[in-house]
Amino acid sequence: MGTTVAKVLISYDVSAKNPEVKAALLALNYYDHFTLGSASRVYELPNTTLWHKTKSSDQAMSDMKKVCADLRVTLEKAVAVNADEFVGL
Repeated sequence: MGTTVAKVLISYDVSAKNPEVKAALLALNYYDHFTLGSASRVYELPNTTLWHKTKSSDQAMSDMKKVCADLRVTLEKAVAVNADEFVGL
């Protein structure tokens, strides 16, 4: 299941440098917000949650581990899930 390419949501905790971790993931085309409805309302995700349009959960976790290794921070916990359909408030 982890190799299915679709929308993926990843949430994580790191030991330090969260702004740098988030910036690195945003540079890899992850998003920290989504748009819903005819009015195109923008919803911000929680601070350490991102999503990607075309990654598998395995790819997202691999990206997260690489970013953390490159920045020399500890990935304390993370979860990546297939999110073909989600709603928010």
